[in-house]
Amino acid sequence: MRQQLRLRVLLPVAVLGLLGAGFGAYAMGQPASPASTALPPTTSGATDTAPTTTESEPTPPPTKPKPPAKKRSPLARELADHRAVVVVFHTPDADLDRASVREARAGAAAVGAGFLAVDVTREGAVASLATRFEVLEAPTVLVVVRGLEARARFDGYVDRETVAQAVTNVLK
Repeated sequence: MRQQLRLRVLLPVAVLGLLGAGFGAYAMGQPASPASTALPPTTSGATDTAPTTTESEPTPPPTKPKPPAKKRSPLARELADHRAVVVVFHTPDADLDRASVREARAGAAAVGAGFLAVDVTREGAVASLATRFEVLEAPTVLVVVRGLEARARFDGYVDRETVAQAVTNVLK
C-alpha cells in the first residue's frame, strides 16, 4: 500500500520536476552560436576546399542605465506644455467652487492655456503651492507662467471670459 502511494505521488512529482528543469534550462540558456549550428562545407569533387570562417558582428557597447527621472509636479508638467497655466484652488463639495473650476477650465481652453485644479482638502497636494502663492481661501484662481510666477490672481468666483482675458494679458 505504501509503495503504491509513493509511486502515485513521487512519479508525477519527479516527471514535473524534470520537465520544469528542462524548460528552465531552455528558457535561460544562450542561443547556439552561428558557428556551431552552421553545416560543414560540402565538397563536390573540387580540390579547393578552403576552411570557412564565420565572423561575428561586433557587439555594441553597453548602454548606461538612465538615471531615474525626477518626479515633476503637475504644475511643472503643465508649464512644460504651456506658456501659462490657470490654477484653481477649490473645495470639491462647494457648489460655487465647482462652478469656478468649470469656468476657469473653459477660459483656459479658450486661449490654449494649461489648467490645474488643486483640491484644498488634500493637504499634500496644496501645501507647497498654497504657501508659495499665499492662497488663503477657496476658490482662488491664479494665472502662473514659467518660472512659477503668478501674474494674475482672483480670490473668489471668476467667469470664463475674465480668465481668458487674464491669460491673454499675461502672455502679451
